Amino acid sequence: MLSRSRRAPRGFTLAEVLVAFALIAILAAVILPTVRGRLQDGYENALVQELTSLSSAITAYRQDVGKYPRQLDYLTALPAGATDFCGRALLPSESAKWRGPYVSRIITTAAVYVVAQKDSVQDLLTRPAGNNAVIQIVIAGADTATAHDVDFKIDGTVNQAAGVLQWAVNGTSTAMSYAIPTRPNGC
Repeated sequence: MLSRSRRAPRGFTLAEVLVAFALIAILAAVILPTVRGRLQDGYENALVQELTSLSSAITAYRQDVGKYPRQLDYLTALPAGATDFCGRALLPSESAKWRGPYVSRIITTAAVYVVAQKDSVQDLLTRPAGNNAVIQIVIAGADTATAHDVDFKIDGTVNQAAGVLQWAVNGTSTAMSYAIPTRPNGC
């Protein structure tokens, strides 16, 4: 009778394992930059949407109340003793015209709130020096590439010092300001 020898099951050779790792590395090198770019683009689009939404909400608040809000949290709930952009107390007749909330996002009276887990938007609205026909929303914490891309998406061009979105590099982060036109000396 013939005896059969038992062979141990064959495993992968070193060459096969190295080829598999090389293929995985090539696929990762191709896919990861695309995924990272899509995530960054989505983040930038969320920031643009947030700024345009806040701008529309401020305009709607102005149409209802007759004054510009001092803080962004006035868009979600008008507090007792609210003031207009110039710091004057709202009259009871003006407060009664508030028809908010003007945004779906909850904005508290904290100094900042975070957009897309990266940038912080200041609650207090500001006015640039020498320009009393604009109210600004100030955003801090972005990187330069984000500011550059958001500037292009909002203004159609990139110019740090001109347009609706302006920005400046402060060390490792970038401060952006989004301008909303108002009446001259508008409160």
